[in-house]
Amino acid sequence: MENNKTTYIIFGASGDLSKRYLMPAILNMQKMDYVGAVILISRKDYGNLRNLIKESGEKIFHLAIPPEAVPEAVYLISNNFGKDNIKIMLEKPFGNDLKSAQNLVQHIDKYFSEQQIYRVDHYLAKESLKKVIAEKWSKENITSIEIIISEKIDIEGRVNFYEQMGALRDVVQSHLLQMVAVVLSGSFETVRRQETLKNLQIVCDVRKHECIKRGQYEGYRKEVNNSNSLTETFVSINLVSNEPAWRGVSIVLSTGKALEEKLTQIKIKYKDAGEKIFNIEHEPEAYERVIKATISGNHNLFISSEEVLESWRILNAIQKTWEGNKDDLIIYKKGSTINEVTSQ
Repeated sequence: MENNKTTYIIFGASGDLSKRYLMPAILNMQKMDYVGAVILISRKDYGNLRNLIKESGEKIFHLAIPPEAVPEAVYLISNNFGKDNIKIMLEKPFGNDLKSAQNLVQHIDKYFSEQQIYRVDHYLAKESLKKVIAEKWSKENITSIEIIISEKIDIEGRVNFYEQMGALRDVVQSHLLQMVAVVLSGSFETVRRQETLKNLQIVCDVRKHECIKRGQYEGYRKEVNNSNSLTETFVSINLVSNEPAWRGVSIVLSTGKALEEKLTQIKIKYKDAGEKIFNIEHEPEAYERVIKATISGNHNLFISSEEVLESWRILNAIQKTWEGNKDDLIIYKKGSTINEVTSQ
């Protein structure tokens, strides 16, 4: 292989993400001559990195692994290859809560600079999201913004993953908060998104359950073999922004599994009762854009450490409230609409 070609290494190559998204993207990129060698690493291979990866030049390590496995992987990469010519792609969730995210950021900072870290949210690479911020609208006429990620499928047998994650960690902390940051800032620039997140707050006292709804579809507990499970498969949150331009505008983020339809949608409502709906399409090539951006060093399609911490700050009170309470969990029928769940 030529020295100037990037070597792409996947940690967690046997996982669902790698099979469904990463391998098709990278194989297509190899055909177009964007990358050199592709190396697949499983957990049992961690101790043999030097023997498995002998290529020179830039190396991209894509860590498609659970957050608890990231610290060890980062240490092993540094210990085996040092710091030069290394880029690391991290998949969500970036920690499990505010404290673990802070610890993860501090750990990574010991070995690599922020410029070497690429925290992936493939929604930021969707062309249909770019079209949304290209729209011209009058902020003073907007009354509400609603962002929805609705899925018809259930957890599809991913029991261990979903019992640990839930909808708040899996979708709200990353996709939904990033999408609202892009819409409100009107930019993919990380600094502007970070400032937007700093100004977002939950509308009311989270203990009153007026602005936060969590639900679980019927049959979930049997599916995961846990009759006491409180893991949420549905979340809806009301937020407001302290930014003058958006003050008074209602912001609602909703996501759920086993709902009536599959869609990702941004709804803008106006004072004259008008409404504009943007559909964010499924784009298989989004991961190609993500990997190309990593190669080129473009961080605007990625999430900074500051954004990660701000998103967990917003959700911190919710997580703490849920830990000590089980009375607010809504059990909903499969095939329900979002309004049917939130009205219970």
